[in-house]
Amino acid sequence: MGSNRPTSIVAERAVRYLRDHVEPVQSKELAHELLSTKIADESMASRVLESAFGGDPRLAYGKGGWSRTQGARPSGPAAAETPQEDADRVLLLLEGDRPARGRPWELLHLAAIRLHGDMVVATCGGEPGPGPAGKRLRRVLQELLNDAVPVMHDPPGALAALERFLGEPLDRPLSLRRLAHQRKELPAHHDLEALMASLEMSWRDTGDSLELADTLDECLERLRRPDESLDDLRADLYRQSPPIDWARYDFDRTFLRSLPRVAGTYRFYDDQGELLYAGKSSNLYRRVGSYFREGQNRPAKTQKLLDQLHRIEVEPVGSDLEAMLHEAELIRQQNPKANVQRKIHPSGRAGSRLDSILILEPATEPAVLRAFLIRDARLLARVAIGPRGGGLKRIERVLEDHFFSAPDGPSDAADGPDLDVEIVARWLAANRDRAVAFDPTDLRTAREVIGRLQWFLSHQSPFDPDGAPITSR
Repeated sequence: MGSNRPTSIVAERAVRYLRDHVEPVQSKELAHELLSTKIADESMASRVLESAFGGDPRLAYGKGGWSRTQGARPSGPAAAETPQEDADRVLLLLEGDRPARGRPWELLHLAAIRLHGDMVVATCGGEPGPGPAGKRLRRVLQELLNDAVPVMHDPPGALAALERFLGEPLDRPLSLRRLAHQRKELPAHHDLEALMASLEMSWRDTGDSLELADTLDECLERLRRPDESLDDLRADLYRQSPPIDWARYDFDRTFLRSLPRVAGTYRFYDDQGELLYAGKSSNLYRRVGSYFREGQNRPAKTQKLLDQLHRIEVEPVGSDLEAMLHEAELIRQQNPKANVQRKIHPSGRAGSRLDSILILEPATEPAVLRAFLIRDARLLARVAIGPRGGGLKRIERVLEDHFFSAPDGPSDAADGPDLDVEIVARWLAANRDRAVAFDPTDLRTAREVIGRLQWFLSHQSPFDPDGAPITSR
């Protein structure tokens, strides 16, 4: 951003307020309007505002109140006269929550910053409540959005919540989440931190609105193609892909509607029977069906896949972890041409080679835990552990044969499927709330590993009630 950027959104709001009122305005009134704070003492209110304004040169206190300085930059959308190729853009920072399952996303706070080139020309923010303050915020935000391009990284449901507050739809908003899904092939529900990582940006969650706005603006610039205007970008984002050609497939919509809503793997084949793509999901119905939604701009990779697809096979499994391991096995063994794995560098011993790893997850009855033992990128065993320790003996034998020295030396034979270990490591890094993983060779013997598993078994789960992993050390 340029050097003329205000030091705080409060200062921007003060400039707007003073523009629309007779100056000067007392600190007590201004603190009440801008900060929703009632301060009876004028000098105390002045000190609070001086801190909030951060020395913004457009504001000055004198003659019993605050005024704009003679050289203050106008804060309306038409303030800057420098010609720009792009329309103004409004960076929208939305905070909210989905209060309960099945209920819509709730908008709790918003801030908006309008930019002309690299210059901030207007801002607003606050809580979108039903009272006078909320109505005033709606009116200011509508004015600020006029003839500008809305830009946001919106959680699913956030845009609809914002439009409910405004009482009108936004004109082709630039959703960085949707744009990154199409251009970077990130998952549709990725968060801002994941987007920044894909753009090789450092994540800093300082809570400062202007700094977050800078982050959104930089993400937008990195997602734009060279010499691409905002209008061209919006046209591409809202371009509709060709209709689904159902005649080329050996399945139809009825097949998609019949898919189970459980974890599993899915496989796409061409008309010659060659495996094109292998994937996994915690919900096969939702994931496979997402490829065939009409009326949307599909990523180029997805459209190419659909153009080659002929047949789909699915295989339900017991958990998302099991689905991931099966996916890693399929990709390692058959190397589907559409599976392009990204290089990753996970921390800890569960690194990209996974020399030695034991993964533990909660299991459904009658088992209590489920263990997976991986050695040298090979899945050696899947073992269900019962409430009385059933399965521990088998785990101990695998540990002694392939992880620790048996009396006659470790076994060279390692039965089990090969895995694409980058998939495993990436899943473990992103799913610390679903599974606990550790290197069993960090302990001295197989019996010590079994002792740790027995300790987990005594707690009936590898997690505390709040979902955090527990440890026996």
